Amino acid sequence: MNHFVALMLVAVGSFAVAAPVTQYAVLKALKVQGKVVTMSLDYVEVFSDTPKDAARAVDLGYFPDAETFYNSVPAGIYIRNVNSQLRTLKTDARTTFELSCMNAAASAVVSKSVPLNQFVGSWQGNSKPCWPFQERTVRLQLDGTRVLKVSQVYFP
Repeated sequence: MNHFVALMLVAVGSFAVAAPVTQYAVLKALKVQGKVVTMSLDYVEVFSDTPKDAARAVDLGYFPDAETFYNSVPAGIYIRNVNSQLRTLKTDARTTFELSCMNAAASAVVSKSVPLNQFVGSWQGNSKPCWPFQERTVRLQLDGTRVLKVSQVYFP
């Protein structure tokens, strides 16, 4: 009986679903077909000016120490492309799109869900009423091969 229970646990465990992952990329091209977008992307690493990211950049050998890292990121964000290679991903009708928009009440820039046409328009240079699409960098939330969310990365 114990072998049966162990076998069942192994079988159930093999069907575990991985959690969604976050990947950053520079969005090079967009092709819209109805509610589906084919994106050409170049994956990048993004570091913000936090102690955690400073330690990660030093551990990866990108900077000799945290002070050098902080001096290299005056805008608060450091982007590094360690594997320059274009990749293609397709969204589906369930994918959500976010832009960085000014919230007047909070006097801060916040992520706001927007329709696909507004996201594409912003990427093409028509950013009103949201923040300009600088560096064309996006944060992707992926679940396996499915693109759950595409968010503009805000550069102060």
